[in-house]
Amino acid sequence: MSTEITVVTETNVPDVLKEVQEAFYDIPFENSQFQTEAFVIAAQVTPERAYRSIGLQMNSKIQALNEAKYSRAKEDIDIEELEFKIADPTTNKFDRRRFQLDIEQKLANRPYTDKLINDALQELNVLYHHFKTLPRYTRDEFEAGEKTHFEVKLTRQLTGIQGAQEALVNMNEDLPRLEETIQAALLLNSSTSKLLKT
Repeated sequence: MSTEITVVTETNVPDVLKEVQEAFYDIPFENSQFQTEAFVIAAQVTPERAYRSIGLQMNSKIQALNEAKYSRAKEDIDIEELEFKIADPTTNKFDRRRFQLDIEQKLANRPYTDKLINDALQELNVLYHHFKTLPRYTRDEFEAGEKTHFEVKLTRQLTGIQGAQEALVNMNEDLPRLEETIQAALLLNSSTSKLLKT
């Protein structure tokens, strides 16, 4: 593109779309790293609940990535089939044009799908990093942390800390303590393992 676009018109929409796709490829349309750490992980207050939340989110992202993979594979088959029909000498010229449009439409959606896959991978990497730092909890260990989790959450509600106020607490208190909470959980888990072995 030799000139800078200043006005979007029907004819330059593809160029504008390409420019927008490139500009926003690495800008998260879902959770940012900060959102994931403050409102998905740290907001859980206890390491056991953070671990659970990480697992739920990771499973959701992995499922979405699998869906995208299989959807893309099926779409590739559809495109191959349409190309086969276009090449078939018995296909009339109108069907050929329709099939070609179908292919173009399928391919036009790919950059946005690629962007969503990139977003999911970025968020999955943030979650995976925190997953790797936490101990692996057993069901009993998870259940043992539930009382503390609910005491903190319910006490906050009783004192009127919920909604936006709670989000501010998550950002300004829980998130800065996240690393400290993880280290304490690792230490406790390590001590418990040693006691069980003796």
